[in-house]
Amino acid sequence: MTFFNYMKNIFFFLLLLQIAPSLIENIQKQYSKYISPRTKVGDLSVTGLLCDSTYCSDYLNAFFKDPDIKAILLRIDCSGSTYGTGQALQNEILEFKKQYHKPVIVYVENVCVSGAYYVASAADWIVAPGTSIFGSIGVTLPYFFQLRKFIEHFNVDYIPLKAGKYKNITDPFVDITPEETELLQSVLNDSYEQFAADIARNRNLPLSTKNVWADGRVFSGQQALKAGLIDELDSPITATNALKKKAIIEGDIEWIKPPRKTGVMNFSKDDYGDDSDNTFFQGVFNQLSQLYRFLLHNITILN
Repeated sequence: MTFFNYMKNIFFFLLLLQIAPSLIENIQKQYSKYISPRTKVGDLSVTGLLCDSTYCSDYLNAFFKDPDIKAILLRIDCSGSTYGTGQALQNEILEFKKQYHKPVIVYVENVCVSGAYYVASAADWIVAPGTSIFGSIGVTLPYFFQLRKFIEHFNVDYIPLKAGKYKNITDPFVDITPEETELLQSVLNDSYEQFAADIARNRNLPLSTKNVWADGRVFSGQQALKAGLIDELDSPITATNALKKKAIIEGDIEWIKPPRKTGVMNFSKDDYGDDSDNTFFQGVFNQLSQLYRFLLHNITILN
């Protein structure tokens, strides 16, 4: 090795020692959220009228089964659901909690009524502002019109055909009989009793007092707290703190959210829209590439 090459190596070694701290600090600043340990928490929004449990159920399934996800936050802003969907999602949450022992926290900012509250009741803790709206616990058969007299007024003949005694029970152009009314009412009563019993169990409320909290009335968040329908009044940070306490989480949280909806929905572990690992390594690669180009440029100058 010539003296010149020996001195050149010493120069680049000293140069590397000088710039390495700055390089490492820059990487730490830009990618501290990837370097620092953070606990993953599933973050699922439940909005609109719930008529199909598929979307929520798929992501609940993915979040609960992912061993890296320690808890789940449901952000509910929903005016209700069809009967089966609300009960189905409640059952899903209860079963997943039993299998995987992960806490579920619900945060409601505006509205959580009827079937949406059915879902929320399965959580371990419910947080909402005092002006939010809860309740409407009950069952109804809406828009059940009787239009026979209306069509007769316009001289319209209507001939109903059926096979099965009660098949046209909800036909608006056929008068409902007392027997049919009793049948429909029995179906609604049975659904209501299931609804109220599930809420009483989930919220540890006496079923004997259902006429107070399950008669279809709505409550403000503050009233819901007094009635035992929710657990705490406040903002999202309170829900986060409750989640940390329930899941025994210290430090920062990495929120894992479903990706934006696209034409094709896959629900594997890598489909949460979280490409943090790729982003991290790409960033480190870019930093090292810059260092390489810098050194290469100086080698060219010295030669």
